[in-house]
Parts: sequence; structure tokens; C-alpha cells
Amino acid sequence: MANVSRQILVTGGNSGIGLEMVKAFVADGHEVAIAARDLAKTMAAIDSLREQQPNAKLHAIALDLADFTQVDAAALTVLSTLPALDTVMLNAGSFTNGLRQLDNGLESMIGTMHFGHFRLMQHLLPSLHKAALARVVVTSSVAHWAGHLDAERYENPSRYWSDFAAYGSAKLANLVYARALAAELQGSAIRVNAFHPGGVATGIWRELPGPVQWLVDKVLISPTQGADTAVWLALADDAAHHHGQYFVRRKKAMTSSESKDPAVAATLMAASAAIAGI
Repeated sequence: MANVSRQILVTGGNSGIGLEMVKAFVADGHEVAIAARDLAKTMAAIDSLREQQPNAKLHAIALDLADFTQVDAAALTVLSTLPALDTVMLNAGSFTNGLRQLDNGLESMIGTMHFGHFRLMQHLLPSLHKAALARVVVTSSVAHWAGHLDAERYENPSRYWSDFAAYGSAKLANLVYARALAAELQGSAIRVNAFHPGGVATGIWRELPGPVQWLVDKVLISPTQGADTAVWLALADDAAHHHGQYFVRRKKAMTSSESKDPAVAATLMAASAAIAGI
């Protein structure tokens, strides 16, 4: 898509749509670091990719978004590995069945998918500011329509617990963050956008009950299809002017009223700075 080689970070890039993003990036000649929790799985993915593309520039970085100390260490590794970092794909995510809280007390889905990524980006933004044109792509979801954001949900998640609503809230946080970050970076050379990959057949749904998983599998699209919009936002010349937008199948899409509420954004960003700031 592009004739300029980029240095790209993909979180959660060792499987699913993240891996499909990586495949597309290396096929286009870009250097990619995969940051994911399971380092052995990441190395196996890289070995497989190099069988097909021996000259691929690939790096494996251990990243556990649930652990801020580990996030800090991973960020330093990213910056030393990709000194000209200009593209960040905030993609890592998972659906969990039942309430799980991290050591810091956050519900695990929003704790990793939003707060962990927020922490990571605090380290990476100075590097992105040095790029002639940088891009940040956030994996959100149509599930954000089922989500709600307020401080009570961060501090006392059991009071409002629902598996899907919690997942939706995490994806709403991803979308609200993308827009808030875009607003902060208005006038800079950093473009920030979010997208919905579609219902993708990946391991993210492995904790759904068996009958539900069987039904979901029947209507899901492939990871390659799910990654298409993200790759387009990251690389395409005709996507370079987009900023602070939400896309489905390469087209701007409607979002919930809460996702566009300035008060919701202000509350989320204040909580993020307090909980996950550096």
C-alpha cells in the first residue's frame, strides 16, 4: 500500500486479527514488533511467518497489559527495538467469562484493553511525535453500544457485572480514548482512528459457552477480513487524512451517543491518568 517503510508495533499480534495485520505489514516490507503476553506463542508465530518470508523484519516483545510494571519494561524495549516507531496498533484484547479483577483492582477486560494500552501509549507518544506522519489504530467494536463508562464501574465492577456489558464497556473505552487522544493531538502529525473488525473467528471468544460459541462460529468472518480496515488505516495514502474517526469495512460508521459525550471522555481520561499515568 505504501512506498515508505514503517516501523510498526502490534499489540496482541501473535494470533487472530493481530497476526493478520502483521502478515500484511511484513508482506508490504515494513518492520514489525509483536507485543503479546505469551512470548513462546509470539516466537512460534514469527518462525511461521519467516518460513513464508525469510527476510521479514520481525521482533517479539513480552507485554502483559495487566501489569503496569511489565508494560513499562515492554515500552522501553519497543522504543529501543523500533527507534523510528511511527505506527501503533492497539489491538490486544480478550473476552472473559465471569468477573475477574486484576491485582490493581480493575476489571480485567477494561483493565487490559484500555488502561494497559493507555499506560503503554504514555511511553510511546514522544517517539510518535518525531515521525513525519504517525498513525495509531485502535481496535474497538460494535459491542461498544452495550457499554457504559463511569468511575463506579472501574472501582466496583461487581455491582454492574455482565460479561457482554463489561466487554462492551472496554470497547467503548477504546473508542472514547481514540477520539480523546485524537482531540489532544489535533494539529500534530499523528493520526488516531478506531475500527470495528466485524465478528471475527478468533480465540477471543474461547470462553463463550459451548452452544453459544457454536452459533457464533457460524456467522463470523475470517481474521484476514477482520484485519483489512486496520491495515488500510495504518498504511493507505487515502486514509492518511482521517483523524478521530470510527470505521467499519473502511467506511465511517455511527457510534453510540455515550462515545461522543465530552463529559464521558473527560471522566475516562482523568481516571486513566490517575490509574495508569506515568
